[in-house]
Amino acid sequence: MDNASANVAEGTQLEALREGARAEIVRLAHEYTRAYRPVAQTPDSTAPLILSGHQPALYHPGVWFKNFLIDRIAANTSGTAINVIIDNDVAPAPSISALQGSPDDPQPARIAYDQPGARLPWEMTTIESIDTLRTFAERVHATFGKFVPDPMIGNFWPEVLAAVESGKPLGLAFSQARNRLEAEFGLQVLDVPLSQICQTVWFGKMLVGILENASRYREIYNACVAQYRSIHGIRSTSHPVPDLGADEGWIEVPFWVWTRENPRRQPLWIAYQQHGIRLSDRSDWQTELASGSDLVAQLHALSDQGVYVRPRALATTTILRLAASDLFVHGIGGAKYDQVTDEIIRQFYEIEPPHYVTATASALLPLPRPAATEVDLANIERKLRDVVFNPERAMEDQAIDDPAWHVLLKEKSELLNNIPSLSEKNLWHRKLQEVNDRLRELITEPVARLRIERDRIARQLQQTSLLTSREFPFILFPKEGLRNLLLDLAVKDL
Repeated sequence: MDNASANVAEGTQLEALREGARAEIVRLAHEYTRAYRPVAQTPDSTAPLILSGHQPALYHPGVWFKNFLIDRIAANTSGTAINVIIDNDVAPAPSISALQGSPDDPQPARIAYDQPGARLPWEMTTIESIDTLRTFAERVHATFGKFVPDPMIGNFWPEVLAAVESGKPLGLAFSQARNRLEAEFGLQVLDVPLSQICQTVWFGKMLVGILENASRYREIYNACVAQYRSIHGIRSTSHPVPDLGADEGWIEVPFWVWTRENPRRQPLWIAYQQHGIRLSDRSDWQTELASGSDLVAQLHALSDQGVYVRPRALATTTILRLAASDLFVHGIGGAKYDQVTDEIIRQFYEIEPPHYVTATASALLPLPRPAATEVDLANIERKLRDVVFNPERAMEDQAIDDPAWHVLLKEKSELLNNIPSLSEKNLWHRKLQEVNDRLRELITEPVARLRIERDRIARQLQQTSLLTSREFPFILFPKEGLRNLLLDLAVKDL
């Protein structure tokens, strides 16, 4: 990395921190992963580290593709692929998108794997209804089985239940079941939760480096966010991320904090005082840390007291990319936001940021789709519009045998060939309208059939939109087909 001697905290240079951080994250990932499946010996931390990350949700195959890609990149570079489980993200509603009905008449469905509870970070989430969890796969098969008779959930869900029974939080149970499948597919990706990374000394040093320079960091952070908004024409003050605030001596930093007693994420704030610093959520938690002693050790002591300090989105990738990765693989959303991260790294750490790449994939359920197209709908809508002013054009591909139809067409032709002057045009318009009205009276049945056909095509397009959604989770796909697709895409993308 260029300019690797840059300071990340007082007395700590990036080059030295990075060496220890890489060894630590490799060790953590190896130990974490081998606790639930066989893995090879601890990888060499001096070899290329290819990282990615996502929250431990039941996500769509496009997200999962990142793990196939980092595995392939690591294999091609004799490196190590590590997926960071972002378990400080807030868990979504406990259900998945699916289909119900039949392939001829599909309808959207939501299938719950748990009962709704408090919206908490994944690492703090508990199971509300073990019965709902245990019957999830059975209910998926009952609801969705007509579409895909043998979805991957059949292999996946027993692993989830086994991990839950062993005491794992639900998010980590999902991740372990997914990583076991990856190993079955031949991938060598190691997993590690972000919550474990946050307990390391090197993470603490990165955190201290920001806390000790919170005012400067906030100024740079907000300027980089404002620049991104200006370039992309974004007016919202919450996109891509909200600005960091300042209020009555308090400075907001890009981290979350919560406590065991109140596990809802709150922004972390810092205030400087004569003999140290104060940290607070500006709500119901506050602590003081003394200067002149090891701030990293004091921060780690907070976790023993049930206080959780976790990075927000931009800080997460800043820290992982600076301290550990040689290449970070993002999805589309993360890659957009890391345009901001790049500028923060350049301005705050005064170095060129490590590389990242963007990867996603579209995998559709293997289902037959209606033949109707948007062009079909546009054509029939045009015919129905023609019925108002040009009934004969709407019926140009149909045979009308009624003699009155042909008499009226002749009358209309004569009117159109003899457009009068402006003074007589009102009468001419009335005659033309009367002819069109009488023409429409003769084609009520064909027009009704057109409307029925229009509605049929519209329904088919709605069905196609539903069937081609990218949001169905990977567990609804056939295992072999999805495995082969993602493995092939990972090879083709390199």
